[in-house]
Amino acid sequence: MAVIAINTRLVVPGRLDGIGWFTLETVQRMVADHPEHEFHLFFDRTPPEELFPRDNVTLHWIWPPARRPFLVDWWMDYSVPRMLRKVGADLFLSPDGFLSHRTAVPQVAVQHDLNFEHHPEWLPPAVARHYRRRFPESARKAVRLATVSRYSADDIAKQYGVDPDRIDVVYNGAGAPYHKPLGLDAEQEARGIRNRMTGGRPFFVFIGTQHPRKNLEGLLTAFDRYRSRGGQWDLLLVGKAIWRKRGFDARGALGNVAEDTKDHIHRSGWLPQDELASVLAAAGGLVFIPWFEGFGIPLLEAFSAGTPTIHSDRTSLPEVSAGAGLQVDPGDAQAVASAMLRLEREPALRERLVELGHDRAEAFSWERTAALMWDCLVRAGEAAGVPLGPKSEKP
Repeated sequence: MAVIAINTRLVVPGRLDGIGWFTLETVQRMVADHPEHEFHLFFDRTPPEELFPRDNVTLHWIWPPARRPFLVDWWMDYSVPRMLRKVGADLFLSPDGFLSHRTAVPQVAVQHDLNFEHHPEWLPPAVARHYRRRFPESARKAVRLATVSRYSADDIAKQYGVDPDRIDVVYNGAGAPYHKPLGLDAEQEARGIRNRMTGGRPFFVFIGTQHPRKNLEGLLTAFDRYRSRGGQWDLLLVGKAIWRKRGFDARGALGNVAEDTKDHIHRSGWLPQDELASVLAAAGGLVFIPWFEGFGIPLLEAFSAGTPTIHSDRTSLPEVSAGAGLQVDPGDAQAVASAMLRLEREPALRERLVELGHDRAEAFSWERTAALMWDCLVRAGEAAGVPLGPKSEKP
């Protein structure tokens, strides 16, 4: 039996983002699949015990709440090492990419992407400096690294000089609600969602945090042009701002949109996964044109839900899509508007993209993610002399 400690501080019910979902879905499956090992989960606030009801799991609330750069440093370099010693950890997994500087316990980091290295202006300055200091140190300290796409693996190897053989690609999955998001009377349910979200009108949907790299300004400019060219669908923005300051939310982007177009733009804020899956399935299409993604979970969720997609031709998205969506230059508003018009006016195209998306979604699942993550831990254990048993038998 090995004792495995995991940083689960981003598993916050009601506030899960991409890394939070990755952590939750992966850890739940690994602890269930490996009852022979003991798992200790580290939280920086009250642990959600209902999410991890296994006998081989112990949850720990570790002070301080690590929601600022200097508090993350304290949590990682002082609080975490003390708890690692207390529980007798053999291995430490950190899905948010940060590792401790002050422990001899072998560590594994999951670094989802390096957007801050390429565009530090997309984050508040203190946050960008923190990532640019801690991530390269963590990458070099890790026994092994994992990331969520081949694009990110190559980027980490190049940016930080890490041997590519030390990096495992652990793709994301899509939650179960996205595979069966609507009931038996799908059209009636979709009509109810349209009535609630957009006044009954068909709509495109964007899903994601309000963040400069998500290219909300480009999306709204393209939607404005789509409407000016006779487009009839509305646009629903799902998600909320990470930072409450101008330049890092939707306010500036909305300010540049024509007044008559604003009447057709709706904002829902954050939605629970079950509701989000139904909203996505009711949409005429997902428009997801960020400048930078390590993976792009909304794209996979749309494939799973049977929603046609328009997506960026940048970073990891072509890898994830593999031709299952309409690929566009996120900086070309006319091209994005043209793709939106095509989705509205070409039913045969929508049907073909739905079929391609379903086929592509078959390549991903959270079960596969957990198996790949476990295999990464097994390799780390082999390198550190911590036997975890055989690799996963799951595909």
